[in-house]
Amino acid sequence: MSKKSASKLISNFPLSKLVLSPINPRQDVDAAEIEALAQSIKACGLLQNLVGIEEGDKVGIVAGGRRFRALTHLLEHKDILASFLVPVRIADNEEQALEWANTENNARKDLNPVEEVKAYGTMALKGFAPEKIAIAFAQTVRHVKGRLKLANLAPCILEALAKGEITLDTAAAYTVCDDQERQAEVFESLSRSWGGDNTRTIKRLLMEEANTATDRRARLIGREAYEAAGGKVREDLFGEEVYFLNTDILERLTREALEVKRQALLAEGWKWVEVGEDMLSYDERSKFDRLYPTAFPLSDENQRRFDALMELYNESKATELEVKELEGLEEVQKSQYLAVDLDFSGVYLWLDNQGTIRAEEGYVRPEDRDGAVKAGLLAEREPVTEPTAIKEEKAAYSQALLTDMAVIRTGALQAAILEDDALAKDIAIFAMVTKAWESALPCNITSGIAKNEVEEHGQTLPEILTIADDWNRPSADVVGERFAAFRKKTDQEKTDILTLAVARSLTANIHVGHPIPFVDLLADAVKLDVRNTWTPNSTFFKRLKADQLDEIRSFIDGKPVSANFANMKKGDKVARLHALFNNDVDRNGLSPEAKDRIASWVPDCMINHPLTPEQATSQEEEAEQDLAA
Repeated sequence: MSKKSASKLISNFPLSKLVLSPINPRQDVDAAEIEALAQSIKACGLLQNLVGIEEGDKVGIVAGGRRFRALTHLLEHKDILASFLVPVRIADNEEQALEWANTENNARKDLNPVEEVKAYGTMALKGFAPEKIAIAFAQTVRHVKGRLKLANLAPCILEALAKGEITLDTAAAYTVCDDQERQAEVFESLSRSWGGDNTRTIKRLLMEEANTATDRRARLIGREAYEAAGGKVREDLFGEEVYFLNTDILERLTREALEVKRQALLAEGWKWVEVGEDMLSYDERSKFDRLYPTAFPLSDENQRRFDALMELYNESKATELEVKELEGLEEVQKSQYLAVDLDFSGVYLWLDNQGTIRAEEGYVRPEDRDGAVKAGLLAEREPVTEPTAIKEEKAAYSQALLTDMAVIRTGALQAAILEDDALAKDIAIFAMVTKAWESALPCNITSGIAKNEVEEHGQTLPEILTIADDWNRPSADVVGERFAAFRKKTDQEKTDILTLAVARSLTANIHVGHPIPFVDLLADAVKLDVRNTWTPNSTFFKRLKADQLDEIRSFIDGKPVSANFANMKKGDKVARLHALFNNDVDRNGLSPEAKDRIASWVPDCMINHPLTPEQATSQEEEAEQDLAA
């Protein structure tokens, strides 16, 4: 058929003469999608004809059903008239109409994400607002804004997306940061590592200087107060995260909130109120004596009245006045600190992970103990002290930080065990035949996974180690079926399963001053290097004391810390060390030895302590005696 004869098949019909043909392949469509298409047609016009077949005095639309519904939507909202002329290509018969309908729908292909990005980006460069672009392409404004964020991705990421090397979700994770150089740097580092497409890892590395809405300071202050103080946020268009970009403002507001609470407690009469970063560890608490509130028991008469009121309350028979009386009696017997308690004790304030200010009251400092004894608040006793060297060692890190470092060490050890099938087999057999306390044998060769990730601390673990434990427990029949299937696996498949189970079960706890020989032996066997899966970052450095930051810088330089670094504010020290550990460009000018020291540094508590030959011989003899017995 010639071009001229084909064009004669297209005629204009009033919208009132068109109906949806039953042979149209698109019988079910999304209402929101039709509304968006209607707005696009309203803004840009109908850019493509419909396809139909004459059905009496009507024309049945066999292809272009979405456009027909969009026109009907415009008619219903009085944006067009029933006489609106619609171009329709008319088929000669039903067979041809059906062929055209299926051909158009099969050939129809939406723009792929990269094509969308380029198309939206071109319109944006010409000055079109996202709202206009959304109308033109019959999409939501949020969808368009998301694609426009993709338009600002580093070229290497867009190229990988176009080639199908990464998914749209992976590419979208990079949009949390506008710095294309930083995007490219993180993409390059992750593309060669395990779990390089993990969106949480990507966002964490790109926004490690920022704080999410789940940060305890952000939870305390709240977004509204933070923004009112001039703080800026960035919302992740492709996820649920909100990033608080101004750490200095967040920290200032947190300090102010803690100070308000501190002053309120001082006004109550406490001798001192101290603000700390984390909950006091057991070792820190042991330095204090503790006073507790005094209970005020009810008189016999009031106790009988209280019991009677409580019985009425539990049976929902108490009147409003009786409920108030009950509350009054409860208040009378509430434990509380006496004025004399406040004269000799204080309060420790800290912020928990939920953003709640916690107050631990009644701590008596060593210098106030004698006064508390004379006041009859404490009994006389000789204070128990530990050797100075042990005190200093235990006080190096807070218990909360030690716990997180143990988790980081656990992840590193699990990743190393994945590469050693023979060692995993030895661990499994040994663990199954050895009865020992968990602290001595820190692995559970059943099911489950030991915690091995600390959020925002710069870890990059194999993806298989980051899969959450499945707490669903199968029935006996299912277990039997699974075992039958398991027996059919190859020896190598069984070995891989065993190795993974062993690796996921290991826990590399840290007990300062009391290393766990089993863990240290494993660490020595695999030549454990925690830095293979962890790079210290600002989140970690913020949790150290200023003098500990000085020690790290001194270690890097191989000489006493410079006065320039020592005199910096803690925040500036954190930023400088973060840059040295995480950015190649910030290490320019350093000696090769200094760079090596940066690459190898770990906290003292993460250094392996393998058994000495004498210890190993002693343990072998004990094992032989156990077997003989």
